[in-house]
Formats: sequence, C-alpha cells, structure tokens
Amino acid sequence: MNKIFLWAAVCLLLCGCAGQKGPYGLDAGRIQADTEYLCNEIGARPTGTEKEREACGWLESRLEDMGFSSETNTLERIPFRGPFDLTSENLIARCNPGAEGPVICVMAHYDSVEGSPGARDNASSVAVLLEIARYLGPTRSSIKGEIRLLFLGSEENGYHGASAYVESLSQEERARHLAAFNMENSAASPGPGAVLTCGTLGGIADGKYQEGNFLEPMPNLASQTLSQAYVNCYKGNPLPVYHRGMSDHVVFHQAGIEAANISWRFLDKDGRITVPPEYHLPADVPETMDFTAGAVTGECVLDALHLLAGQ
Repeated sequence: MNKIFLWAAVCLLLCGCAGQKGPYGLDAGRIQADTEYLCNEIGARPTGTEKEREACGWLESRLEDMGFSSETNTLERIPFRGPFDLTSENLIARCNPGAEGPVICVMAHYDSVEGSPGARDNASSVAVLLEIARYLGPTRSSIKGEIRLLFLGSEENGYHGASAYVESLSQEERARHLAAFNMENSAASPGPGAVLTCGTLGGIADGKYQEGNFLEPMPNLASQTLSQAYVNCYKGNPLPVYHRGMSDHVVFHQAGIEAANISWRFLDKDGRITVPPEYHLPADVPETMDFTAGAVTGECVLDALHLLAGQ
C-alpha cells in the first residue's frame, strides 16, 4: 500500500466520521466518563494487583446495573492464574446466552502497564465495550446466536486473559466461534494522521485457516465485516488492514478463530502506522483524547455484529 494511497485513506476516514453520529446512538460522553473513572479514580491496573481487581469489581457493578446477572447466566467473573502465580480475572457478559447459532466475541482488556493510567491502552476500549453492552443488554432479539463481551485481565504481560478464555472452550464451543473483535487504542488523540485500522494475522482461505504475513496482510471475516460496517455507518472507504498482533486477538488466531484488532493509529510522514506517542506512559490520560473516535469504533463493531448475526 503506497504512501499516497495511505494519506488519501486517512483523509477520507477522518472526513467520513467527523461530526457524524452512528445509527446505534453510542454516547461519546458516557465513553469519556467511564474512561475517566478507570484512569482517575482507579488509576494504573497492573496484572494481579488490587487495582486490577478493583477495576473488575467496578465493571461487574456497571454490568449488573444494565441487567446482566450471574443468576441468569448473562454475567460471569472467572479468576485465573497468570505468570509468577499472579491471579487475574475475566468478566464475561453474555447477550442471548444459550442461543442456537454462532458465537461472536467482542473484547477489551482492562489491565494497564505499571505507572500508566492507560487511557488509550486500554480504558477507552473498555468504556466502548460498556457502551456496546448498554446497547445490547442481556437479550437482543435482532441478533441471532450468542454475543460474548469479554472484559479481559492480564493482557499486558502476555495475553493471559484471552488464553484462559480460549483454553476453557471445548472443541465444539471453539467451532461455534464465528469471529472475534478485539478493541485496543479504540479512541484516538486529536490531530492529523489519526486513522482507524484493522490488524489481522490470518483467516480462512480455500476452506483452511491460513496465516498472513507483513508483505501480504490477510483480511478475514472479522476485518472484512468491520470494514463493511464502517462503509455502512460513515460512507467512507473500507478500513485499511495490516498484519499486526500485539494484543488478545493473537490467541484467537492461534486457536484458528478469525479475529481482528480494531484500533486508532497514526500515520507518520513516511507512511508508517504508529501507536500514539503516549502509549504505555504516564502521559496516557483521558484529557488528551478524542472520545468521538471511541463512539465510531463502537458503532462499527455493532454494525459488524448485525451484519454477521442480524435477524
């Protein structure tokens, strides 16, 4: 993909979503408020710490306020052992639990690196996932199949929350997983060069799961559906796809489940896609963010869910 095309894609992406509200009415103000709570009231959330547990408890209470509950099998909090004998937790909210048809996962990790409040990585994505949960609720008749919203722990030191989830699945359950959408850096810093992208590592081609590579990034069902969703919602060009790991979708790829990471990145003057400059630093705070971009991410994910599993 040449530099001129990339810069053109950036301009079209930014113009396509600026000032527009998507069809699902996701609220950028709520995304901002939830991001601020995670970053300012709880703070850094390293793996296995009391702050990580506090964040999980707060998320659980927010989901309970939306009607998710362990009594109805729509909410489950699951501890697991990570490296160095540290305990973290996954929180799973289910829409249409037990429904026949495919399982589709939407996920975001809620831990952060030590010393960083982690607004971009990854509190804003968690806030977008909460907003998606508000829209879907425990039951959504317009969706067939089961949607699992995965609030994952222990990503920063090796994708252990995603591994714990995938390892818990039977072969039959794995086969039911149609796609997984991973959100990281899901709201962007304002400024030129911000672009919404998809990262994939492989997908099904000719009936077999195959790996892509840096020279030929491989679109898959997850990335193609997100791209179409962006076109539907914002009348822009399809999202650019890159061969990129560095988050929980890696584990789904390793299990042969088609997955994509949707994230805001920056395009530099040399045509390279980079992470925001505040990434993994104490400067990764909500005050420097564009939460409209988070709503755009969430709208794309919701439209992708309807494309794959809509009635």
